[in-house]
Amino acid sequence: MHPIIGIIASAKDVDDLTSTTTYPKAIEAAGGIPVVLPCGDDLDTYDHFLDICDGFMFTGGCDIRPARYGEETLPECGGIQDHRDIIELAFFEKAIKTDKPLIAICRGIQLVNVGLGGTLYQDIPSQLGTNIAHKQNEGRFEPSHSVNVIENTPLHDMTGGKATMMANSFHHQAIKDLGHGLAVMARAEDGIIEAVYMPEKPYVRAYQWHPERLWQIDGDNLAIFTEFVKACRK
Repeated sequence: MHPIIGIIASAKDVDDLTSTTTYPKAIEAAGGIPVVLPCGDDLDTYDHFLDICDGFMFTGGCDIRPARYGEETLPECGGIQDHRDIIELAFFEKAIKTDKPLIAICRGIQLVNVGLGGTLYQDIPSQLGTNIAHKQNEGRFEPSHSVNVIENTPLHDMTGGKATMMANSFHHQAIKDLGHGLAVMARAEDGIIEAVYMPEKPYVRAYQWHPERLWQIDGDNLAIFTEFVKACRK
């Protein structure tokens, strides 16, 4: 059986839902059946998705409102969609309780962190400064930097014990204080958290970069999806 993976749709505005094709293509390549879930108003609808889907993916997009992690909004903070924040945080709270596999990418890792009580850097360049271009100049499907993989983590095991792996960068925010129950799997050379997991949960993985844009050229990034889909088959 091919597991059904619910991919949370992003939203250009409240009337325009969207999903880039890269997410479902990565799931299909790994052997799953992708289904894009609408970012609707009725939270009860999501209870049905919890039953239907074997796993869930939280995707990239706009910034999360800083008030949701107890901060005032800085001028450098980007676009915010309250509707998406509300729906996704509520759905994450429901999904995490099912213990079904969950993967989160870019905005997704930030949402998971905030949903678990963590905080974010609202703008890496102005708050931290770094030599790494976290909004890369390279093309969408090219790597721009490596990440350091932490030993004795699922990512380290998945890559066969590699110390580093290739990543790309399309973000200006990142995890500051870790949410409850999260542990770090990888960091960039400047210390920015690039991947996390939940040791006490069967399968929760989150990545700051976009592996769905690299899986066709890099086996380690493909393994991120094959491992996830495999976990959804159990």
